[in-house]
Amino acid sequence: MLRETVLGWGMAVGGAADVLRPNTQQQLAQIVDWARAQRRPLTVRGSGCSYGDAACGTTVVDVTGICRIVAFDAISGVIRGETGTTIAQIWQHTVAHGWWPPVVSGTMAPTLGGAAAMNIHGKNAAVAGPIGEHIRAIKVLFVDGSQRELTPADPLFFAVISGFGQLAVILEVELQLKKIHAARLQVWATVARNLDELFTFFEHHATSSDYIVAWLDAFASGAAQGRSLIHTAYHLHAGDETDTATALQVRHQQLPLRLFGIIPKAWMWLALKPFSNAWGMRVVNVARYWSGWLLARDKRYRQSHAAFHFLLDYVPNWKKVYSPGGLIQHQIFVPKQHARQVFAQVLDLQRQHGLVTWLAVVKRHRPDEFLLSHGLDGYSLAQDFAVTASNRKALWQLCHAMDDIVAAAGGKVYFAKDATVRAQTVAQMFGSQRLQQFAQWRQQLDPDGILRSALLERVLDDARSPSPTNLPPAANLV
Repeated sequence: MLRETVLGWGMAVGGAADVLRPNTQQQLAQIVDWARAQRRPLTVRGSGCSYGDAACGTTVVDVTGICRIVAFDAISGVIRGETGTTIAQIWQHTVAHGWWPPVVSGTMAPTLGGAAAMNIHGKNAAVAGPIGEHIRAIKVLFVDGSQRELTPADPLFFAVISGFGQLAVILEVELQLKKIHAARLQVWATVARNLDELFTFFEHHATSSDYIVAWLDAFASGAAQGRSLIHTAYHLHAGDETDTATALQVRHQQLPLRLFGIIPKAWMWLALKPFSNAWGMRVVNVARYWSGWLLARDKRYRQSHAAFHFLLDYVPNWKKVYSPGGLIQHQIFVPKQHARQVFAQVLDLQRQHGLVTWLAVVKRHRPDEFLLSHGLDGYSLAQDFAVTASNRKALWQLCHAMDDIVAAAGGKVYFAKDATVRAQTVAQMFGSQRLQQFAQWRQQLDPDGILRSALLERVLDDARSPSPTNLPPAANLV
């Protein structure tokens, strides 16, 4: 066990923690037994891709070493992986066989366990829902040491998935993959000049597209407020390509490591660093919009699956642009009947506070059955904010004000991204019935509150804080 600094992916929240790194499910079970006996709170952490404090705590169990692909059926497209198996491992193992993960985030780094616990969504949220809808089973470890296979026939399945790791430790995930018949997607790029055009386009195309996402210039105001670049994508059919078998090989799907074959992409964040201020990012946003207007408006082209989906991996280390203070992402989910108004209010509020998001992304969503899901019939707006020593307090106040607007409209936040929402706002967003059910599950499965993250303590008023006894060395556990 090592004492380390453990931060959220955005580098803005977290702190010192004791870290254990098991390499097998058996070692992980031993750690849970030890924690229960010592009343030691544990936070299970995968790749640490949650922007906020979902994978932060005082004692962190890093499960990235538990990462075997247990089984894969190339005929049915069913794959089973251990909790630390990443999305990258999944697609690289299956793409040559014509299978792709049914739901992926903007990065291939998340683990299966983390993806299930946070119930991640992707650019196909409007038609495919979150990843939980494609999970056939999860093998879980409870704090009492027992293990169980959960399927959609079990109500607990819908609580563990979306329960951000606070009900049980996910050991394995069995996932139904999506059959693909081509190595590329057909992509359509277009432009919306304002919020009205943006929402009109989404309502016409969201459910008829396989994927849809928009980048939004948050600096634009007045008649141009909400101007956006929109990308929709569609799966090709068998026979639409002549080189499918070759192009589906992993080496042809991998993201290039160099720009123009010369400049290492790992250096690109350095070129962006001089623009890491409000005026610089205003210039970047303006340039991006008008370059899209001039060069990519109504453009149709084909793009590999990895290149379309994993934009966050396209520029390695891009988050360093936000150093040294890091960033938070504030992602709001708003019912469709209120989304246009709420988005305008939120963007106006940012300008009033002098804290405009540097990067904003819009997606369409639909409801699902998971207990603490962010899913609803509406829209999300993901917003990246730079954190500095001088703006931190004001930024948190801005996020609270935006949360109040969202909650009043019947909206939600996304726990995988959040770093700021308050417990009373969560109660308003998710409702007493869902939170009481979650608390009952916790009381039944983990009465001493052993599984506990910084996120849990922040967003739930009844999060327990057991006092550990004098702790013996744990080095022999891993």
